[in-house]
Amino acid sequence: MDTPLTPTTDSQTQDWSGFKRGEHVTLQHVAGAQLRGVLDMRTDDSSVVWIQLHDGGGRRLVHRGDGYRLRRG
Repeated sequence: MDTPLTPTTDSQTQDWSGFKRGEHVTLQHVAGAQLRGVLDMRTDDSSVVWIQLHDGGGRRLVHRGDGYRLRRG
């Protein structure tokens, strides 16, 4: 029987290497929270991104293991 992936495992398997600095992105958390902004930086191994949040929300660091899915827009 196949075991469904846990949210953390799913987010860890997402490849963030295709996202580039300056792109508008949305981070969707498994619990429903969303972060929207511009990708400011990412680590060489693409496990961590920094997002400059819209609406003056500041800059946020997010790790793949934090339970977020990253998408464009």
